[in-house]
Amino acid sequence: MRKLLILAILLMVIGMIASCYNDNLSELTPASGVPGGTGAGSCDTAGTMSYANNIVPVLQTNCGINNSCHGTNNTSGYNLSTYTGVHSVALSGKLNASITWSGAVTPMPNGGTQMSSCNIIKIQKWINAGSLNN
Repeated sequence: MRKLLILAILLMVIGMIASCYNDNLSELTPASGVPGGTGAGSCDTAGTMSYANNIVPVLQTNCGINNSCHGTNNTSGYNLSTYTGVHSVALSGKLNASITWSGAVTPMPNGGTQMSSCNIIKIQKWINAGSLNN
C-alpha cells in the first residue's frame, strides 16, 4: 500500500513538472499585432498608419475627444479632435510619452488602464512616419 502511495505521489509530481513550461509571446498573443506575435487578427499594424483610418479611431476610443477631456471644449489644454492638435502633441513627444506611460507627462488615459499594445504601436508607427495627415 505504501509503494502505491509513493508511486501516486511521484506521478503527481512528474505531471506537475511536465505541465510547466515557458510561454513565448507568439503563443500568448498569436493575433495581437505585437512584435513577436504571428497570424492575422484584429490588430493590423503592418504598412503605413493612416491618420484618418488608424489614429482617429484610437483617439476617439481612448482619449475622450468626444467629451471634455481632449475635445474642442477640453479641460486638458490639448485638443485631439483635430489633426492640427494631434500633430502638435505628436511633434512635442507628449503623445508618445503619455500613451507609453514614460517621461514627465501624465499617463493617459488619465485614471484608466494603459491602452492596448496594438494601439500604442499604431500611434508610434504614425509618429515615426512623420505624423502625416493621411
